[in-house]
Amino acid sequence: MRFEILRNAAAGLAMALALAPGAADAATNLVVNGGFEAGDYSGWTTNAVSYPQTIVSHTVQEGTYSAQMEGYSFGPNTLSQVLATASGQSYALSFWYNAQGNSANGFNVTWNGVSIFSVTDQVTTGFQQISAVVMGSGSDALVFTAYNDRYNTFVDNVSVSTPLSPVPEPATWAMMIVGFGAAGAMIRTSRRRSVVA
Repeated sequence: MRFEILRNAAAGLAMALALAPGAADAATNLVVNGGFEAGDYSGWTTNAVSYPQTIVSHTVQEGTYSAQMEGYSFGPNTLSQVLATASGQSYALSFWYNAQGNSANGFNVTWNGVSIFSVTDQVTTGFQQISAVVMGSGSDALVFTAYNDRYNTFVDNVSVSTPLSPVPEPATWAMMIVGFGAAGAMIRTSRRRSVVA
């Protein structure tokens, strides 16, 4: 009986937390076509300075497609998207990249012109995930710049979303307190019934 009461209380608490404000926001990706699964550059602006940019299916991190960013060191190619954000809000930026070969290469990622990740002459052994926290200003430019003189650099699964807060919001705390209070009341009621019986 007590186990069932605790299980029901826990289920109610889990539901309250799931319905709390901000729970659904964390999963919303602001990047359009971040996995390039449209099979094209929909949502993105490309600038193929020195070599054509293509969508490929032979080297992907997940799904069917990824963006292949060729380009030479004398004219790196760019891939960008402008995102609508909330000014002053922190966002979790995540993407996967793969720089093939052992030739001269460079890869730089900027948020509103500020570099948040940059490497040169790196050879990856497959896709690597990069994560960073960026600050929204209302309208923000995410730009990938790459060159690889003899091989290719690939980008996949780009996302910008509201990070999960390590401290619950006030509404979440209120729901947790109500849930724990209800569980405690149910246990006390169960004990009283046991004593009377």
